[in-house]
Amino acid sequence: MTGTLDAIHTSLSYVKGSLKNATVVAGPEKQEGFVFSLLNPPVPLGGNIISLDLYVDDIPVQKKSVHVVTNDLLVNASLVSEERPLAFKPFQSARFLVTNGGLSRGRHKLAIMSRMEGFELITIPFTFSDSVNSHKEKVVLPVDPLLETESTEDMFRDFATPLALSGKKAYIVCSSSGALSAPWTWMGVKYDNGGLYVPPARVFGRIMVEISMEEGVRKRLPNFVVWSRHENGVLQTRHELAGLGVTRTLFVPHESKGFIMTTGLRLLEGLAKGRRGRKRRVRIHFIIDGNITSYGLAAVSQSNASKYDRKNNCLLLSTNPQRQAQYFGTIGVAPKSLKPRKILVDSFDNDLELSYDLEVGSEPVEVVLVGTGSFTSAKESLKEFVEMRDNYAEHLDKTRSWFSGYSSSTLTVRQTGEKQNPEMNRLIRAYEKAKAALQYLKGEYDGLGPGICAGLPRFPNYWARDTGWSLRGYLAMGDYSFAKEAIDNFLRHQSKGSNGVTKGELPMIISGKAFLHSTTYGSADSTFLFPWAIRRYVMSTGDLQYLRKRWPAIVDLVDWGLQKDLDGDGFIEHGFTGIATKLPIQDSTWMDHIDRRKSANDVQALFYESLAVGSELARLVGDSASEKRWSARAEELKNKINAEYWNPETGYYFDTIRKDGSKDASIRPNALVVLMAGAASDSAKEAVVLDRIEKEDMTTGWGVRTLSTQDPKYRPALYHDGAVWPLVTGWAALAELKLGRTEQAFRYLKSMADRILAENGMFAETYRGDRPEPFNSCILQAWSVGMYAHAFLEMVLGLQADMVNNKVTINPRIPESLKAGLGVLEFEGPVDGSGKPRFSIFLESSANLVQARFPGNVQVSSSTYKCI
Repeated sequence: MTGTLDAIHTSLSYVKGSLKNATVVAGPEKQEGFVFSLLNPPVPLGGNIISLDLYVDDIPVQKKSVHVVTNDLLVNASLVSEERPLAFKPFQSARFLVTNGGLSRGRHKLAIMSRMEGFELITIPFTFSDSVNSHKEKVVLPVDPLLETESTEDMFRDFATPLALSGKKAYIVCSSSGALSAPWTWMGVKYDNGGLYVPPARVFGRIMVEISMEEGVRKRLPNFVVWSRHENGVLQTRHELAGLGVTRTLFVPHESKGFIMTTGLRLLEGLAKGRRGRKRRVRIHFIIDGNITSYGLAAVSQSNASKYDRKNNCLLLSTNPQRQAQYFGTIGVAPKSLKPRKILVDSFDNDLELSYDLEVGSEPVEVVLVGTGSFTSAKESLKEFVEMRDNYAEHLDKTRSWFSGYSSSTLTVRQTGEKQNPEMNRLIRAYEKAKAALQYLKGEYDGLGPGICAGLPRFPNYWARDTGWSLRGYLAMGDYSFAKEAIDNFLRHQSKGSNGVTKGELPMIISGKAFLHSTTYGSADSTFLFPWAIRRYVMSTGDLQYLRKRWPAIVDLVDWGLQKDLDGDGFIEHGFTGIATKLPIQDSTWMDHIDRRKSANDVQALFYESLAVGSELARLVGDSASEKRWSARAEELKNKINAEYWNPETGYYFDTIRKDGSKDASIRPNALVVLMAGAASDSAKEAVVLDRIEKEDMTTGWGVRTLSTQDPKYRPALYHDGAVWPLVTGWAALAELKLGRTEQAFRYLKSMADRILAENGMFAETYRGDRPEPFNSCILQAWSVGMYAHAFLEMVLGLQADMVNNKVTINPRIPESLKAGLGVLEFEGPVDGSGKPRFSIFLESSANLVQARFPGNVQVSSSTYKCI
């Protein structure tokens, strides 16, 4: 029975004829080796492999020369261990690449010997025999010959990593394999987030592409991916299967409500002459989840209908008419003359399918899938589909130009010179990825105006708290025009003091009817974040006219806090928000899933910052009355914070004062806001707080926890009672820099950069407290990437502009460990909101020299470097 099972498993798993010799190219070097493929794992059902050995004709192969490629990742067999297992999912295909020399012609016996986690004492054999295919493959690692590039930095191997690619009006969720499919965990439930989102709807769910040839066996492209590259708003992937080479390009045009996926197919070199001549018949299948779902704070599925439009050669989708909203979708292919071989629109679960027959030879044949959506009308969706289908190449060029232009127009950083520090280059690469992510997060949705999406895919709305923290990244990069638009959009929604909302308050969320909920107020801290952003914008651009024009609204912003001390103890009170009955939240601070009432320390610190910043702005516009009262109140509040919140027993700030007057001594990262806002009374207290944060119960290798592991309430998967947040990791980096502790700041920045690069340019909202695994979070969170951009630029440049008085200070705080081998850092950025006047800065860190070139009569100074 065992032998029979082994034989059946092998015959169904090994791809007969896939054993081929190969020339492996890695940059300028070439090696001889061989490859073979499996359709299923080399162990029944799959599992975590903790040891893998390969034998050829009963002779062991060195593990370091054995590479295993799945649709999730590429792994060297020598690295497989209990600590780093190789995961094989059921039905998962794999490609094996061996680089210790080719095989002689004739038949060979190969055996894979695996040990599985949980069954460590049992070795599981997988044995097959085959003759070496006469065709010799060329395997390029990691540079693909069809993309003529010298850079290998952006090549990616973790093909299961999810991505959110976005324009201003729509976004898609996909995987690094190029599939519009991305399994993701939300609130402990794992499901597929893939598809096209035209807020407030997910118009199409998961979309998969399968290929079949003459033998009729359908193969899914993600299972045969070779490499992936994500840059300039575009994802490109390369696939190889059954002698077929497939290149895929996926993007969202920045002004459109849809996506474009180009798929190019050609026979691999040496296989153009098949049994049917120089071409082979290939069928491409698009399997589409046609369930339209409303999105936003709520995800509500509705009844859907779909039909084929013969005139325009596409599928039309719509939800049944509802009182709230009706959504529409259109999907089809270019060229428009290509008619489908098969159309499926009536499946039980509303899975749709479009299949097309192609004749493929040595020259590429291209099929382009286009999908659009609308919550206005079917006519609008169809019109946009036709325009995108007929102009897809132009949209691709514009998308690349849009993102590359954004990268070059904002603050750029590069390291030059013969010697370069590799760690600095990683930080810079992560910064460039963060800039692209922040571009993805810009929205301009119907009815909402311009703003920053809090996180994708779950939060396409504009949240004031997330916007306030994220603006620090946009402003640090010099994206002044957009920052002003985002600020103004919230000021347009500022409360006038009606419907129970205090005058001056900004909405917690800007939303609209189509999102199934409206603009909502009730946040404890969001309003306090905007004076800082306004000051940074005004000082960076010298735009006093804007400050004077918005001054009445700014006065209301700062005065709002003075009205929130409800019990007269000098501190802000907070409680449930206006939507607490609809969401599982207990409080209105950023830690809304736990109860920190009545007066949390970070809320008081941000209130202090609002007053201090407000007094500075009042001085600029000549409002001496506001300047004096805000300045006096700020000083009074600072003294009170340090008297009431400092806990001498723990050398830390109490987290909150409860309703009964008792104080919560939980060790949480919120005390970092006290330091950042300048509300701490002295540097000695700041140092003690940072020492405490740096301990292992708070700081991990991937960021800062929300609660000490020593606390009985700690759980590694709880949102605010143990999870790691990039937001607070950024706070830690900024607080360390403020105190001149550059090595510790670098440690936090490195952990953030590592996650951005590991996630192909994304940065999740939260991670488990016990391992760097995203959990209960969005794939891409605005304040995660925003805080990285802000803290990184504070460390490497420390630019503070006062363009009102034509003064600039440059105070880099680069740690000694980064200066080793560091080349010259070159910066270039915009001077004002127009983006046209540019400055350039050259930083020679080893000699502590800085050279700056600003247009006009700008005075440059530095307290840490010598200006030349």
